Amino acid sequence: MSSLKFVVSSLDIIAAQAGRNKQLAELAEKALAAIKENDQQLPDPEVVFAPLQLATKSGTIPLTTTALDCIGKLISYSYFSAPSSSATQDGTEQTPLIERAIDTICDCFQGETTLVEIQLQIVKSLLAAVLNDKIIVHGAGLLKAVRQVYNIFLLSRSTANQQVAQGTLTQMVGTVFERVKTRLHMKEARANLGRLKASRSSLAVDRSDDQDSQAGKVDGEDATVETVSDATPSESVDKAGGGKLTLKDLEHRKSFDDSHMGDGPTMVSQVKPMKKASRSVSEQSLQESPQDETPESLDAEDEAYIRDAYLVFRSFCNLSTKILPPDQLYDLRGQPMRSKLISLHLIHTLLNNHITVFTSPLCTIRNTKNNEPTNFLQAIKYYLCLSITRNGASSVDRVFDICCEIFWLMLKYMRSSFKNEIEVFLNEIYLALLARRNAPLSQKLTFVGILKRLCEDP
Repeated sequence: MSSLKFVVSSLDIIAAQAGRNKQLAELAEKALAAIKENDQQLPDPEVVFAPLQLATKSGTIPLTTTALDCIGKLISYSYFSAPSSSATQDGTEQTPLIERAIDTICDCFQGETTLVEIQLQIVKSLLAAVLNDKIIVHGAGLLKAVRQVYNIFLLSRSTANQQVAQGTLTQMVGTVFERVKTRLHMKEARANLGRLKASRSSLAVDRSDDQDSQAGKVDGEDATVETVSDATPSESVDKAGGGKLTLKDLEHRKSFDDSHMGDGPTMVSQVKPMKKASRSVSEQSLQESPQDETPESLDAEDEAYIRDAYLVFRSFCNLSTKILPPDQLYDLRGQPMRSKLISLHLIHTLLNNHITVFTSPLCTIRNTKNNEPTNFLQAIKYYLCLSITRNGASSVDRVFDICCEIFWLMLKYMRSSFKNEIEVFLNEIYLALLARRNAPLSQKLTFVGILKRLCEDP
């Protein structure tokens, strides 16, 4: 393996600098001996992971950063995705190694007192874990990685580390949504392939023009039914409340049950390499038709990706809704306001760059209460509206500006799904702002700019 050299180098450093820690030195030597015995191949992942995990607890910069760097690279090589060969002392199954590897990296951050070099290496290693394009980490492990980078951005005293963490966070969440877009393209390709096969089988039975015409008519009717069923959940929810909506209503108007979502263990899924002849995701889906993958299993795998996007988006919406006391409201360098601002910026970035994830009828997620598929936009509606409700009328210009931009994206891309909510925001936040004499002129001009854009791009 190409990873062999850096693993041996890292273990050599750990063994040489273990000092009085005899257990660490013995584990490192054991791992090195196992590598030699395996004839230039890495041995059981547990043997290599043991000294690296212990080295992260040494409290010294060289040992901790060396171990973190090695763990991050091994995750990139998908080495820790292999099933564990050992069990716990009571005979129960071990926690997946990939989850323990991510936990080990995260545990190295002990708040703002964590050494700057270690903070930076934590960010790099977690980025490697999330960006691995062969073994995708889902669920709790993904969320933990994202949250820890967010914590470093928030708590680090190093401006340089804050900037690196912010960029890493943007890259992480962007990758999560890009993967969903890829899965949606593949799902669409499978649907097109299914229709193509159905059409060919119909032609094989009878090639008469009348039957060909009738088959086309049936296909058109099926498409209409699908469109109506996709729109129905949103419309029924909007009409269920009755009467006129208010901002207070939006804070309690949750229709999607996600109470147990995100509680599950860390999962991984393996991405099969694309064939050289494949030029696009659609071509790959049409060319590859694995015998062991049923439509149901593919749909379940799609949902794992969509659930990740939902959990990430929900987390930042929740972070953005925290109400700040007056003494923290105008301290833009304070942790509470920085948390609110980065959360709002990430919400805007995701909506702006990945709007197809929110609006595609193929992007659905199951309600944990009744297991019914729900459109992604309908599922996140409550959290997005709550974020605007809590921040749309903010007296802090930077918060108000980013909320206006989020509202503009709602007007531009989600107008039909948010018809009732948009009316509430217009009446109770933005038009009310224009009517107030003491409202800041800068905020009035910002919102007038949104209206101007709406007129230019109706």
